[in-house]
Amino acid sequence: MSNVEIVLRMNAMGDILLTVPTLRALAENDTEVHLVINSRWKALAEFLPAKIHFYDGTTSLVHLANELKKLKPEALFDLQGKLSSIALRTLVYASITRVYQKRTFSEQLQAIGHKYPLRFSDNRPVWQKYADTCGVEISKPDASLNLSQEYVEECRKILESLGLKEKSFIFIHPEASKPGKVMTAELVEAIQQTSPVPTVIIGKGNTSFPCEAPHLDLRNRFDLHDLPGILSLASAVISTDSGPMHLARAVNTPLAAIFLQTAPSLGFSPIPADNVMVISEDLPCKPCSLHGQMEICPEGHFKCRQINIEKTVEQIFDFFKSIKII
Repeated sequence: MSNVEIVLRMNAMGDILLTVPTLRALAENDTEVHLVINSRWKALAEFLPAKIHFYDGTTSLVHLANELKKLKPEALFDLQGKLSSIALRTLVYASITRVYQKRTFSEQLQAIGHKYPLRFSDNRPVWQKYADTCGVEISKPDASLNLSQEYVEECRKILESLGLKEKSFIFIHPEASKPGKVMTAELVEAIQQTSPVPTVIIGKGNTSFPCEAPHLDLRNRFDLHDLPGILSLASAVISTDSGPMHLARAVNTPLAAIFLQTAPSLGFSPIPADNVMVISEDLPCKPCSLHGQMEICPEGHFKCRQINIEKTVEQIFDFFKSIKII
């Protein structure tokens, strides 16, 4: 009989996707893996390699805790470390309980106090920290989601209805939930002008970006449930530091990830692979925030967003050529 182990990682989409190598490694050890996520991400549940339970706010805590206790878990791993997960792990209780340590207390104060540049003692990638918390060793992380052939075919039909042929275009995801991560219009335009194939802007938002034929702007057109399959059918994805960046990696689509105000040193890079490239300019003031939330540059210049466009675009397409996708 398999051991039952529970992983708590409710938010956000990128963080949930960074648990995938750990979920797969746990399952290989004859473990029945259960993952708790926020109901906001329910659309992704069927693709995750675990049995999924949903957190739907504090009113759902007792019911969810009772649901999880019935599993009689041997171990519970809290990768969230916030009040909601603290309450949940206390209510459930497992003989083995481990908690992910995000930052030291002094580092947390540094971030809260807007002191920069942020320098933390532990620069390991988050996916690896998750694995260590859950007690698994991973030499080659498997970040892949479970996409059925039927599901991918449905996504292929969606693209065809928009006039897009599989593997004949590049997605650009230029926006993000925080202002310091958003690409400039100039960078988007340079990518479009350099790309040997049509590009398609995707995501949520209304930032003004240039887009003339043969390029398309299909923002706000795809449901979250369809997005993994849609991304899997692109030649490549060029993305900001965001949830869709991690989603592109999770469906094994070649990826160029651009970090602007944030930095890979904080641990939130996409899970490494031969078809993944991370671009981040090294600046003495960077990163000035954990999640790119600074709307006003504390140095008064925003150099992190004013990157060398020509050099960046050249890096991206040289990489795509080297892995033979264009």
